[in-house]
Amino acid sequence: MTDLDAADALRVGDRVELRFPARGDLVVLARLVTSAISARAGFDIEELEDLRLAVGELCLLAMGGGGDRHGDLSLEFSVSGEAIDVSCTLAGAAGVGRAPGDEVSEADRLGEQILSALVDEYGREQDDGSSRSWLRKQRRGHGA
Repeated sequence: MTDLDAADALRVGDRVELRFPARGDLVVLARLVTSAISARAGFDIEELEDLRLAVGELCLLAMGGGGDRHGDLSLEFSVSGEAIDVSCTLAGAAGVGRAPGDEVSEADRLGEQILSALVDEYGREQDDGSSRSWLRKQRRGHGA
């Protein structure tokens, strides 16, 4: 790394937040920010692309299959050692999530399969009026 590269790099403990209206056409913002963050955290191009696609799916899962929702999507990116953790929360939307016993939609199933192929860990949680999805992507370049 050159001095300029080191100055632009994200370090352990660095955190970036992004908030935007919960609209499917704006998920591209999350993907663009993900590309910049993963490049600055030292991920190679394949890992960067995997993470970019995974964050898009994460947003769509939080929105319940990709339909536009009232409310905001809030993403938090955290750099921790050789990994990036991403949390996506849909807040302020009425009728968020599924009721117990509801069937998982085909779009949700596909989104989870995509996440399973692209990241090391992921999950989903629902709580009073909000839906949270998260993922963790390890950098493979060191020790893997």
